[in-house]
Amino acid sequence: MAHLNEQEGSIVSHCPGCRGGRSTFEWKVDGRSIGAHERREEDRHWRDCIISYRLFKCAGCGMGAFGVIKFGGGGNYPGSYNRLLKFFPESKQRLSIPRSVPQGIITEFREAETCLESQCIRAAAGLIRSVLDKTLRANGYKTKQEPNLYKQIEAAAEDGVITQARKRRAHDEIRVLGNDVLHDDWHEIPEEDVEAARHYCQRILEDFYDDRESVLTLLREAGRIPEEDREVDAEG
Repeated sequence: MAHLNEQEGSIVSHCPGCRGGRSTFEWKVDGRSIGAHERREEDRHWRDCIISYRLFKCAGCGMGAFGVIKFGGGGNYPGSYNRLLKFFPESKQRLSIPRSVPQGIITEFREAETCLESQCIRAAAGLIRSVLDKTLRANGYKTKQEPNLYKQIEAAAEDGVITQARKRRAHDEIRVLGNDVLHDDWHEIPEEDVEAARHYCQRILEDFYDDRESVLTLLREAGRIPEEDREVDAEG
């Protein structure tokens, strides 16, 4: 969550332009304010209360941002006391993903995170389901015997690649939620449900790719053909 530096008036937040890294957003450049509009507001608790609609700039990547700050106590921004009311855009802390995850799956996972940050909740749920689908497909679980995501999740658990507990989470937190978006009539989805799906999807990626060589052994023993083996077959 964005945090206001009460003394300096800058804002510390995770920056989308810095790939979710934590950064300082400054309100002035070369000693001059980037831009702001301020109006006075009556407040029985705050003396000389002002609402400031202010532009900010990421000190890392230079990305622009917008904040609404309430301050008082007389004088200029940031005043003697203050409070951050709104800040946009604010990135969530990006979850770590094993390096061996295929780039296309990484990109789709990051796109889901971007949707969630932008309050595109249903879009994020659909993309997280898609990440799970593509992960299972990349590991040999898209077959005539296992044509749908339900059977693929079950098979991955039977092969020992994911645990029974993870299987339940994959069904309940990711597959069912994504199916609601893809197949049911429009309805609002709680953000916390999609946040849970994001975390469990990350853990499933770790199950498949954190110790990749061990997983490849399990897959081959189970008769699966992961992407790595398909590339070898194609070259042969």
